[in-house]
Amino acid sequence: MAANEIQVGLVGAGIGGLAAAIAFRRAGVSVCVLEAAQELGEIGAGIQMTPNVSRLLRAWGVADVIGENLVRMEELNMRKKDGTKVGYTPIARVENALGQPWWVVHRAHLHQGLVDVAKEMGADIIIDSKVVDIDYQSGRQVTVTTVHGKQHSFDLLIGSDGINSIVRKIIMPDVKPMPPTSNAAYRAIVPFEQIRKDPVAKELVEKLTMEVWMAEKSYIISYPISAGKMFNMVLSHHRPDLVHDVEEVDMQELRETYKDYDPRIKRIVDMIPSAQRWPLRVVGPLKSWSSPSRNVVLMGDAAHGMVNHMAQGAATSMEDGAFLAKTIGEAVKGTMTIAEAVELYEKERMPKACIKQQVSFINGAIWMFPDGPEQKARDAMMAPELKGEQPIRSPNLYGDPATVLEVYGYDVEADAESAIAAYLQKREFADPRTGVTKPVENKYMNWFIHSHQEKARL
Repeated sequence: MAANEIQVGLVGAGIGGLAAAIAFRRAGVSVCVLEAAQELGEIGAGIQMTPNVSRLLRAWGVADVIGENLVRMEELNMRKKDGTKVGYTPIARVENALGQPWWVVHRAHLHQGLVDVAKEMGADIIIDSKVVDIDYQSGRQVTVTTVHGKQHSFDLLIGSDGINSIVRKIIMPDVKPMPPTSNAAYRAIVPFEQIRKDPVAKELVEKLTMEVWMAEKSYIISYPISAGKMFNMVLSHHRPDLVHDVEEVDMQELRETYKDYDPRIKRIVDMIPSAQRWPLRVVGPLKSWSSPSRNVVLMGDAAHGMVNHMAQGAATSMEDGAFLAKTIGEAVKGTMTIAEAVELYEKERMPKACIKQQVSFINGAIWMFPDGPEQKARDAMMAPELKGEQPIRSPNLYGDPATVLEVYGYDVEADAESAIAAYLQKREFADPRTGVTKPVENKYMNWFIHSHQEKARL
């Protein structure tokens, strides 16, 4: 069957948009990314590339480009505010079970790696191209107009432009802007070298670990980035006032919030030179991610912004791009129309994103219980982990077997291929001899065969 030439436009060259650009190029799709900023780059600090997306970075060659700046940790320690350890996960246990690494990385290093690979694969990335208008109803193609009056036409336009998406605003004018929130976070980085000079704090950087300090209405999570040279912190908290946008903060206010924490982490908090407060805003769930004719579709935070308590915001966006690229790849082959490909993407990805939004909220609640019955129950259920045991269920969702398998063990490209096969055959393909479907085979058997093979490569 002859291949169809399909032109896809992406509005936004963030982590999700660039990941999608790579996935589309791998699927044989022509890609143009329109970025409003005058230069490419990523603000912020560290980010987790959990196994569900580290598998993409490896498969796409991005991991090789980033190199040593992708850091692997030894363990996760769950702590009370005073530093008492109440939960524990050896990261190798998760990696070995899933056959993929759990990386932490500076956003700038991740972003640059995605840029390099996207360009190498032939994606056209155009900066200083803020979109001001989208005509998606006049003809077969979608025409985008930028602030400088330049027009671009595409067979499919994708809004990868984040929580304040202009694409969403244009195709869904009745969707209200995201409400302000009382939940916000400071993001900060302190050099390991500086911490090692402190007689109290240096204990926290003796190993490459992830640490979580849990408290009422606040928590701190820390991990190493930048080849293990920088100590990254996310300091989540609830405010008495609603937060509308990123705010500059008085450092005394920040330090006051965490003054009663473990003296080791408090010393590092006191080293932070400056910080901003970022609201943790949520999008949706929306009734649809696409225009009526399905020639414009949303992905990432534009479709399903979520709180960061499960480290799945960027990861879910990357999954969206990988899945959509697989379905649009079928349109290239001629086995689906673009509208059918978008329909399948929405059908499969919308419920998965919604579940992640809910789990992210729940993990934040677990980490911010006030002292009392709920906190005691949480700590008691984590306690076997301190003895080296692996409970069947745990409030430590980063190590809980069911959550790890569902969230971090998810293989989006395999899921897309299975969904496509079922769609094209109008039923889920089953082995004619046994009646076993591929998803069931993967869940109960192939996981350990493939994981064993992948472990050999870690």
